[in-house]
Amino acid sequence: MTPRPDVVRASRPTRILHIDNLRVFLTVLVVAHHSAAAHGNLQLWPNWQQPASPSAALPLDLLLLVNQTFFMGFFFLLSGYFVPGAADRRGPGTFAVERLKRLGIPFLGFVVLLRPLFALPIYLDQPPATRPSFAVYYVTSWQIGPAWFLEVLLIFSLAFALSRHLRGPAEPARSRPLRRRDVLALALVLAVATYAWRILVPLGTYEPVLGLPSPAYLPQYLLLFATGVAAYRRSWFTTLPRRTGRFGALLVAGSFVPMALGGYRGLVDSDDLTSGSPVHLALALWESLFAVGVILVLLRVFERFAAGSSRFSRYLADNAFAVYLVHAPVIVGVVAVLHPLDAAPVPKFLLTLVLASVASWAVSGALRRVRAVRAVV
Repeated sequence: MTPRPDVVRASRPTRILHIDNLRVFLTVLVVAHHSAAAHGNLQLWPNWQQPASPSAALPLDLLLLVNQTFFMGFFFLLSGYFVPGAADRRGPGTFAVERLKRLGIPFLGFVVLLRPLFALPIYLDQPPATRPSFAVYYVTSWQIGPAWFLEVLLIFSLAFALSRHLRGPAEPARSRPLRRRDVLALALVLAVATYAWRILVPLGTYEPVLGLPSPAYLPQYLLLFATGVAAYRRSWFTTLPRRTGRFGALLVAGSFVPMALGGYRGLVDSDDLTSGSPVHLALALWESLFAVGVILVLLRVFERFAAGSSRFSRYLADNAFAVYLVHAPVIVGVVAVLHPLDAAPVPKFLLTLVLASVASWAVSGALRRVRAVRAVV
């Protein structure tokens, strides 16, 4: 999800403009990810039809694979960064109440108001002879779409508040530049944790209780959230070394070594491998190095080239969280409208992305003009 402006900025009195702009970029990536899922082969998103040519949709499947390695973990990293400051100023108890309001109410709003629209294609895809009433389907299924991010982030935030309450006063901030060995240690720990976790929760597992569509990435979400907390205490985001981007690019390039040495088999031959196969470790190492490298590159690029502000960029940033909430049913609607259009998957995806992005920001801007909505979104 895109961390909402209030959730992300609440922990610092001043805005970090390049982080604002980065959140907007990542929100567009979320819309792109789900627009691609609606036209791809992987059946990961409610859709009105499958691609006529599976090979023509392969670029969209590749986009989904690459995005999944880093973009939601990046959101947890940014969210974690802004948590300690908010807890320091409000205190653990008030911080927990604020998170319940800022994350819990939007989560319930999506589940009650927007989830029926999001889940409609899945419901209609069931055989009419055995299909229950929509009310029964709504109550007995748990299709919460992208709202899972709010759910998991709320759990992480409340756990942080409890930890702060038990530990007592917060540790003082100690500004220290991010070191390469810190980055390498994070990538390696992340790879090992992911490999161990996937022995129990393999790639492709869907968790119906929490509605988490990517439970195999849960170690990444938790570790990057914790890294964000540490980054705040050490001012990493505001003291990035100039060569951070180059080192990130080196990690991205190096990530393909374990992939070439067999990690790719974890994607194409997973059914023929044991859960503890070294192939899965190679795949986890690729994902971790790639994710950490891309995050470093984007942080440095936006710090260097996108640290400005304008009325339009502020509008995009202020409404980014609301866009995350409304974009799912918007995409479902756009895909339904474009259903009669006879076009290849990639052009149809691009058209969906443009229309869904514009419509999502327009709807979000309109909704946030209502004071009650703006208070929590």
